[in-house]
Amino acid sequence: MELNPEDVALSRARIAVLGAIGLVLALAASGIFDQRSTSLLLAALMPTAAALITCPRQAIVRLAGAVGSVLLAVGLVVLLAEGSSRDVVDAFTSGAQRLISTEWPSPATPDLLGTAAVGVAVATALAAELARHRRWHMLPIVPLLVVYVVIIATSSPGGVHLVWLLPIGLLTVVFATLRPGAPLGERATLLVGERRLVPLIVVAALVAALVSVPLSLTARADPRRYDAPDRSAAILEPIEAMLAIRDIDPPRALYSIEGDDAAGVMRWRTAALEEYDGRRWAPAVTIRPLGRTLGPATGETIEIDVFFLDDDLALIPLPGSPVTIDALIQTDVDRTVVRIDEQVDDDVAVHVRSNVAPVRSTIDPDSVVLRDVDDTVSGLTDIAEALAEDGTIVERLERIEQRMRDNFVLDSEAIGGGLQRALIERFLRVTQRGNAEQFSTAFVLLARSLGVEARVATGFVVESADGIVELTSSDVTVWPEVLTDEGWIAFDPVP
Repeated sequence: MELNPEDVALSRARIAVLGAIGLVLALAASGIFDQRSTSLLLAALMPTAAALITCPRQAIVRLAGAVGSVLLAVGLVVLLAEGSSRDVVDAFTSGAQRLISTEWPSPATPDLLGTAAVGVAVATALAAELARHRRWHMLPIVPLLVVYVVIIATSSPGGVHLVWLLPIGLLTVVFATLRPGAPLGERATLLVGERRLVPLIVVAALVAALVSVPLSLTARADPRRYDAPDRSAAILEPIEAMLAIRDIDPPRALYSIEGDDAAGVMRWRTAALEEYDGRRWAPAVTIRPLGRTLGPATGETIEIDVFFLDDDLALIPLPGSPVTIDALIQTDVDRTVVRIDEQVDDDVAVHVRSNVAPVRSTIDPDSVVLRDVDDTVSGLTDIAEALAEDGTIVERLERIEQRMRDNFVLDSEAIGGGLQRALIERFLRVTQRGNAEQFSTAFVLLARSLGVEARVATGFVVESADGIVELTSSDVTVWPEVLTDEGWIAFDPVP
């Protein structure tokens, strides 16, 4: 459809306004990721510029300009994120699936940034083309609003960011004044009677709110689930994997942790296990990619640099629940394990900010989290009662801990050293001699038989006085933890 000079000027004005809405969408799309990326503005700028230039040209020229601008915009966004041509391909193919399979905030990787750029660029290009047609006055707004709703949905765990509707609404009002076929003065007058404008904005706001609120209010870290989880053998069998590391002879340095805050921290957890099936601890946690932000700072935090001294290592040792990790990682919803998603050279530091596990002496006895005593542990309640006697729940647990340390014998070669339920009960009632894993498992089951939420943790226990901590294979151990309102606290029943 050929346009006269006046129509070209009007179409370009309409395209410019739609491009401004696209820029707002690009800014909003940054909220999907763990860090802002101004490069997404190119996803709106490039298609807008192409549409302004090719506006008076034939359809084939406009199509070529639109497609070329979308490809160029996505390519530049990926390039600025230090990506490759493969990331550009992924942005158009598997990027959408990868984006919704990550937890929020999504990692700002080149392919995922490219995926966001595809959505903004395609919507902007489509809106610009629709803006040339006289009959479709307000229709060009629709693809932009659709992308807006998608952006709200994918970034909603961070809160309902309806603030973006304000500039979009104002620009939509400006766009409505640019009705084809009437002088500007008449367009402003006609705006008063534009019956479709208000319902359009109201519907957009309601849809955005309906999509955002249920997602942002969920207790899960990420409501965008994905049915193809990634699993790790080291995570599925953490006790067995850690014991294999402990048996390395001669002992080998595994991690180096640097930072003044590291001094005095003894326990560095790599995994936590809550599911006991009567034979072993087998959590089989589901992990998925995540950005650098893992959780809130709930109290005292430390900042450290972690160096991986062995190429086979994947789990990051932490002194408490993680806050931020400057690397590509995978983790589960409860943050019981954090696995590095890329091989790191031994001279490259992974910067970590982490909460520190609460100190037992500061815990309010009433803050211990309770659980139901089920059939798997009810048969041990009599032993637990005999060891714990009376007192607050923390005092009773400490008494069990102390009596196991004083009266039981640590023997790594003890007969029947497995974790099966029958062997644990024999260890408690008959031999009172076993390995460290039996001590920790027995303590957890005794605590559960008293109605206390407890689990087993694996990791490293070291003594450190300066700002450099070296974790070696000989430091590997297993210990029990009890859940309180302030977090998980460690116990040590092993003699």
